[in-house]
Amino acid sequence: MIGKTGLTVRLGLVIAASVVAAFVPGLLPNLFYVHIANLTLLSGIFALSLWIIYSVGQLSFGHAAFAGLGAYMSALLSMRLGVPPAIGVIIACLATAGMAALLGAVILRLRGVYFVLVTFLFGQMFTLLALNWSDLTNGANGLISIPAITVGGFSFGPRPVFFYLAFAVFLAVLLFAWGLKRSTFGRAFDSIHQNIDLAESCGIDTARYQVIAFAIGSGIAGLGGALTAHYIRFVSPDTFTFHNSVAFITMLVVGGRSLFWGAVIGAAVITPLPELLRDFEGLQHIIYGAILILVLRTLPGGLISIPSVLRRKGGGR
Repeated sequence: MIGKTGLTVRLGLVIAASVVAAFVPGLLPNLFYVHIANLTLLSGIFALSLWIIYSVGQLSFGHAAFAGLGAYMSALLSMRLGVPPAIGVIIACLATAGMAALLGAVILRLRGVYFVLVTFLFGQMFTLLALNWSDLTNGANGLISIPAITVGGFSFGPRPVFFYLAFAVFLAVLLFAWGLKRSTFGRAFDSIHQNIDLAESCGIDTARYQVIAFAIGSGIAGLGGALTAHYIRFVSPDTFTFHNSVAFITMLVVGGRSLFWGAVIGAAVITPLPELLRDFEGLQHIIYGAILILVLRTLPGGLISIPSVLRRKGGGR
């Protein structure tokens, strides 16, 4: 019965969200806001992918590197080998997940600050590799004129059209995260996140589950990176840097780390904020920082904790 209820809720979510999304591009005032909406959906994919890794108690400071791997891989497949971009995106996602599994099998034995440092160094290595392997990546100049994603001759290049593709992928990732949370894997992930030593004593193969979570999260990041490359039609070593990894972590913290909805809310708040503050010349970073400090100071559990905070305050009266 619970499974049927969950399936019904998810189906209702898909239908409702799809109906609302169908009108979004037409309701936005101009293409600039459509562009922000597209970036927000892509950020939602990145934030959800990082949440999957965090669900086993690890926080990657090199997450943008996996997005960059997916971006470069899909772009090079389409530009150098003539692979259709839609196929290239799928290959990039799977290949990134495979690479992350190999890396994770080595580094996931580390915990806490040691894991953070290793992932940070991996991100820096990726940036240096993309910068110096100029024969493949074109160095600092990056790859330009990356073909847009086409399916059956239909192009998803225009911003309003790409919105629907980005929304479909974002919704699929969201539903996947929801299903993962409720699955046997999700329960094992949560046990490891809560207390890895206790989980091991209960017979849970913590190393295996952490590698799985790391591979899935990194693969989804590669998917988001590939979509980004074919959307902006350009990728360079500066496209996915440590700054982007910090931004993804900020989305997770501001939205709320406890549930995947927090990643979605964080992406929806953090991504458009710098763009919408562009009119405040010289003050946008101060305002941006002040808003982040205010949220983190008043809502340690993130924006997703607002209903519970209001309930507690209401009960206190």
